[in-house]
Amino acid sequence: MILKRQILLKAVVTENLREQLVQDVQEAIQRVEEAQDELERQSRRLMLELQRTDLNRAMAFRQQLELEKRKQDDVKAELQEQLQEYQGLQLGEEIARGALEGNIEVKVGDNLVEKLAQAEILIEDDVVKEIRDPAKRPGGRLVLASS
Repeated sequence: MILKRQILLKAVVTENLREQLVQDVQEAIQRVEEAQDELERQSRRLMLELQRTDLNRAMAFRQQLELEKRKQDDVKAELQEQLQEYQGLQLGEEIARGALEGNIEVKVGDNLVEKLAQAEILIEDDVVKEIRDPAKRPGGRLVLASS
């Protein structure tokens, strides 16, 4: 019988990876800032119109606007935290990059917990460096396939 299980994708921190992560987060921060600027421009114009026509709607709009600004500020703060984390990564350390799904064959007599244990694929600069699979243990030892 074939079952699905999680496979953790990990990466070795290299200068290239750290630079890419930092650049991606900086670009995301810039996009949030641009969205904040656009929201500010559009809301000023709409607020002026609403204040002239319907004060109650203007107050409701202002509350909605403040809520949206807080959400964007929270996103920006999270991104800035992530940026600091990425800048502090040490070369050679392993970090989680995502999860994959894989199949494993299970037959009568197998240890199910061991078979379904989370395997790992370790990459370095997008090249597979190691495959860590607890389901491939002969004699109770973990087999590491490495380059």
